[in-house]
Order: sequence, then C-alpha cells, then structure tokens
Amino acid sequence: MSNNKAKLVKRLIVDVNKCTGCMACTLVCSFTKFGLFGPEYSRIRVLKFEEAGVDCPILCQQCEEARCMEACPKEAIIRDARTGIIVIDEEICDGCGICMVACPYGAISVHPEPSKKKRLVLKCDLCGGNPQCLAWCETGALQYVDVDETQLIKEARENLVMAKKRFEIEHHIPLWKYYNRRSKVASVPSKEIQ
Repeated sequence: MSNNKAKLVKRLIVDVNKCTGCMACTLVCSFTKFGLFGPEYSRIRVLKFEEAGVDCPILCQQCEEARCMEACPKEAIIRDARTGIIVIDEEICDGCGICMVACPYGAISVHPEPSKKKRLVLKCDLCGGNPQCLAWCETGALQYVDVDETQLIKEARENLVMAKKRFEIEHHIPLWKYYNRRSKVASVPSKEIQ
C-alpha cells in the first residue's frame, strides 16, 4: 500500500429510495470482516427514520479529496496503490477518531470491542474491489458504479449528507458521537447534546 494517487475505478453508492432497512448489508459486512453477525461490527451503518419510513445505509464514498486522509495525524488513512481504494492501515492507526469527525458522511465508526492496546476505526474498504454487501442487497439500493457516473454519485452523496444532518437534528447529537457512544469504550460522554 502507498499514499500515491492510484485511480479508483468504481464507487459503492446508495439509492435511498430502494432501501427497505433489512440490514442484510450490515450483517454480511460484519461477517465478512469479523466472522460474526452484528450491525455494530459493520462498516456500513443504516440510519432509520421510523416516522418517515426511510432507511439510509451510510458508507464511505471514497472521496476524491478525502477529508479523513487530510485529518489523520498519523497518516494511517491511505489510498491503496493497486486499487485506489481509501483504506485504514490498522498497524499505524491509533484510533484517535479525528477521521470520524472529519468525514462529511458519517461513514467512519469505532469497533465496539477494541484491543487492549487501542481502538479500531472502521471504514468501508470496498472489500478490496469486490463489495460483499452488494450481492445481498435484494432491492438494489446498493450499487457499484463506474466513477464516471458523476450525476448518480452526486445525488447519492447529497442524500447521504441530508440523511446524516436529519439524523443529527432528530437525535440532538453528531453522528460520530452517536457511533462512539454506542461502542463499549465510548470516550465521549453519553449525554446527548442539548
């Protein structure tokens, strides 16, 4: 892996109008990455808006100018030299969580059970270019599109930002704090912001 600018070929996007909130994506993600079924271990988080009947999977957008990479004080977030996919180097990452705050989509979370030495930060890495969640999305809400599908990508990103903002307004807490609070090692007070 390297910090060079290898070319990303495809992006995983969400069509929020097709998501039913079944959570299959989170289960396959947690099983693929950790060998267990648990949404809290997933690199995809599904925001649920019960009253509106809307569900929105939140996942890394593999940004062209990645704020998480810029914010990381350890330079642990890098672009894979072979695939162009933005990944977290777990050997370097110290779990400080600055990337969580920097991400405009709320797509980075903390592993609920850190090692004895440090917290583990979770972010979609597209399974190295073969996203496993895609095969389990029965409605087609998750789509793996070419990077030149700019209009689709733009609309999907706008929907993710709006879902994140709506969640934060309804729950009175930034999404990164909500994720952090739900982990067993929350370093942020669990009291919601008023």
